[in-house]
Amino acid sequence: MSGQTLTDRIAAAQYSLTGSEVARAVCKSTTHEVMAPKKKHLEYLIQATNETNVNIPQMADTLFERSTNASWVVVFKALVATHHIMVHGNERFIQYLASRSTLFNLSNFLDKTGSHGYDMSTFIRRYSRYLNEKGFAYRQMAFDFTR
Repeated sequence: MSGQTLTDRIAAAQYSLTGSEVARAVCKSTTHEVMAPKKKHLEYLIQATNETNVNIPQMADTLFERSTNASWVVVFKALVATHHIMVHGNERFIQYLASRSTLFNLSNFLDKTGSHGYDMSTFIRRYSRYLNEKGFAYRQMAFDFTR
C-alpha cells in the first residue's frame, strides 16, 4: 500500500469523477508523501502542455491551489511540479504564468505541524520567490534563458 493519505486519495477520486485528468495528475504529483513527485505524473503534465485541447490556466490554477495547502510537503511538491513544467513543458505554460500579476504568494508561509515544518518553511518561501522572479523575468524579456 502506498503512503498516500486518505485526503490525497479522495481528492484524486474527485478529480477522476469530474473527468479532469490534468487536475488528477496535479493532485497525484502533490501528495502528502515525503518523497519527490512521481515521474509518471510530471511527464503526463509536461505532455499535457503540448496538447491543444488542454486548459493551461486550469492546470496552473490547480497547482496554485495545491500551493495554498498547510502542509510544507504538498506546497513544496506543487512548487517542484510548477518549476519542472516551466522548464520542460510547452512555452505556453510559462507564458501564462508570466501574464499573471502574481504567482505564488507564500512570503508568510509557515507549517506549524512540527519542527520539520518550521525548518522547511524557510525553503518554501525562498523557492516561491525564485519562481516568482523567473515568471517576472520571462514577462520582462519574453524569453527563458534557462531553457
